Formats: sequence, structure tokens, C-alpha cells
Amino acid sequence: MDGRTRRWAGHREARRLELVDAAVCAIEEHGPEVTTEQIAARAGVSRPGLYRHFDGKDDLQAAIAARSVERLVTELEPVWRPSGRPREMLERAIAAHLRWLSSHENVYHYLKRNSLPSSDSVETASTNVRGVVSLHVARMLVDGSLGAEIPAATAHPLAYGLVGMVDAAAAHWLDEPHDADVEALGAQLTEACWAVIRVTVGSRVMNALNRVGAETAS
Repeated sequence: MDGRTRRWAGHREARRLELVDAAVCAIEEHGPEVTTEQIAARAGVSRPGLYRHFDGKDDLQAAIAARSVERLVTELEPVWRPSGRPREMLERAIAAHLRWLSSHENVYHYLKRNSLPSSDSVETASTNVRGVVSLHVARMLVDGSLGAEIPAATAHPLAYGLVGMVDAAAAHWLDEPHDADVEALGAQLTEACWAVIRVTVGSRVMNALNRVGAETAS
């Protein structure tokens, strides 16, 4: 591409991102049942003007999902740089995830209700959120970031299972809190996840995790 073409492509991509961010704001304001007209109004464009930047509704929803996953990973960035004892790291990670869900409840429900499976996958945007976080956690377990290297055959099912449990419990809590606040839910999930980790990796790995965590904390 020549310079003019590159500048034009960059402008279109920047404008598309602005529209996606406006769509996320509209979802936060109007809820998961937001209409395309409300999104266009928030973006300051007409409905046809909005779709000049997207190949239909599915493309817009996919862009919203991708942006939401990007923001979640960014907000959880401190979790990807672990320090301290493993249980404390787990507690912080769960607390960060719950804060994101409770702060962006409308976006989360939008992803669950409106994101459609792609043509070559049964994955939806909401499951993609879980998948991104699960993959990060699995890699940390495998590469020893948490204090001990865990075989991939153990780490991946463990990571995906833990994140799935936390996400499912949190989603239910958003709909039916049963008088539990976010701190109480975080404490309960931390205890449950820690028990699963302890049983799955065994005492030898747990001792290594706790030893490295104690050394890091000191």
C-alpha cells in the first residue's frame, strides 16, 4: 500500500474502534437489550452510517465482544504479574474478575444473550472471555509463574475448570445474589478453588508453591 492508502486504512480502523467504544457505552447505559438505533445515537451517527463500518449486526457484535475481552484482559493485567503467596494471588485474581463482572454487568449479559456462534466454531463471546482468562492461567501454571511448573496435561483442565466455575457462580450471583455481597462470594470461591487446586496438584507441588510464595513475599 502507498502512504495515502495506509493512512486511510488507519483512519477507518480508528473510526471503527470509536464506534465500538460508543456501542459498549450504549450497552452500559441501556442494558443488554440495547438497540442498534441507541448505539448509533450514542456514536453520533445514523444507523446506515454505523453499518458503513461493519458487515452487518454479527460483525458489530463480534467487534464489541473482541473489545470487551481486550478490556477485561487489560483490567486484569496485574494478575498476570503474580507476586506473593499462591492463595493470595488466587484471591486477588478472583476479586479482580468479580469486580469486572459486577462493574460491567450489562456488557456481560449482552455478550451472553446476543453473541452468536461463528460459522466454524460453537464458541460465543461470553465463552471466549472465559477462554482468554483460562489460557492465561494455564500458561502461568505451566511456565512456573506461580512458583512451580505443572504439566500441561494437568494445568489446562485445572485452569479451564477453575475459571469456568468462578464464571458460572458469578453469573448466577449477578442474577440471584441470595443476599451475598461480592466480598462474600469472592471468599467462598477462593476457598473452593484452593481446595480443587490442592487435590489436583498434590502435596509436593503445593509445598513448592507455598515455599516460593513465602520467599517472594519476604
